[in-house]
Amino acid sequence: MLNLPFLKKSTKTDLLESQSNNVALDIGTEVLKSMLFATDNLGVNIKRIAKIQQQEHAMKSGSIRNLDTVLENCKLCIEELTKDLLEEEYPKNVIMGIAGEYIQGVSIVVNYQRETNFDNEVTEKEEGKIIAKIKNRIEQGGREDLSQRIGLKYEDIDILHITPTGTEIGGMPVNSLVGYKGKDVKLHFYASFAPKTYVSALKQVAKSLKLNLLGIVSQPFAVARAFAGSSDSDFNGIFIDIGGGTTDIAVVEKGNVTETKMFGFGGRVFTKEIAKALNLDYRHAEQRKIKYSKKGLTPNLSKKIQTISYNTAKLWMKTLKAALESCDDVDIFPSQIYLCGGGALLPEIKEVMMEFPWKRLLPFPVVPQTKIYSPNLLSNITDSSGKLKNIYDITPASLAKFAYDQEIEKKNINIVGGN
Repeated sequence: MLNLPFLKKSTKTDLLESQSNNVALDIGTEVLKSMLFATDNLGVNIKRIAKIQQQEHAMKSGSIRNLDTVLENCKLCIEELTKDLLEEEYPKNVIMGIAGEYIQGVSIVVNYQRETNFDNEVTEKEEGKIIAKIKNRIEQGGREDLSQRIGLKYEDIDILHITPTGTEIGGMPVNSLVGYKGKDVKLHFYASFAPKTYVSALKQVAKSLKLNLLGIVSQPFAVARAFAGSSDSDFNGIFIDIGGGTTDIAVVEKGNVTETKMFGFGGRVFTKEIAKALNLDYRHAEQRKIKYSKKGLTPNLSKKIQTISYNTAKLWMKTLKAALESCDDVDIFPSQIYLCGGGALLPEIKEVMMEFPWKRLLPFPVVPQTKIYSPNLLSNITDSSGKLKNIYDITPASLAKFAYDQEIEKKNINIVGGN
């Protein structure tokens, strides 16, 4: 089937059958988050969660700025995650997320006609040829597009993953083409690309941790696909993940991720504005912001933070509007918006979204409803840790879900192929 360049089955274990422990690692701009998880045929089991606050100089807009600092933070986080584990329980694999303005994600819909023997059932060999041909086009076109957009050479861009998100033959949705007859085939893919320098840094992290790298995943895509029911053909929604350094957007139409956008405006901008206005150092301003979001400040100080946050949120809303305007493949936006990430805890974010004239400035048929994407809305995830309660844990949990989805896909291909 599809050969995903950085998504390889571990040579040592079958993730579904062995129930071995793995790590989902979300290297956030403000907070480094890790989860210890296992998978089986029913889904993901989150066993432990660990977090470490990143230094201000470690990251910038979702990408690694100081590799040595990030490596040390990762080691400390993994040590906390694996504390007191028996040797046989120690994780061997890691899946990692990537975000940032230079990460390109594209949704591809390919209409393909079977020229000969279309009255015969599709064989595994024919399906493989169809997808290989399409994959080659995606690899070349995606690299060329990103190289022109960010000024990098074609060879300096890596493919993160090319993920099939839907298949139709003769107008009927199917999980696989094998065994079906018909001439007209429609295939949906999501392809993600990144500069080699970004990918190399993450591969160095995995190597330093002595963990086999299962995959490097576009975070907005993983977040959208982990939502329960988001791959159903009647699902439409917009997912907005507000992290420390970036805001990640995924638009889902009829169960397919049709657009992803990322821009460098997250919670860190709010912290810097608070620090500047109140004459605080960065860490104290961050603490004030967190306490404010938890309603833990005095009324007087809370009022000051509220004013600063509201003015900053209005600027964030303008940037979000610009990002949505650049979604070329969306004619009409879905009417449901789901918020996650630590930045979404600031009440002013939801306030400016409620005030925004959506129908007047963007192609929304109705004013969209904005909801919080809480962990209970994740699909196929069980929480044994008892700590999967916060909206900023959605991203690492989504990475674990992506690893599970890929294993299920491989298993289904093997069943179809009779292996």
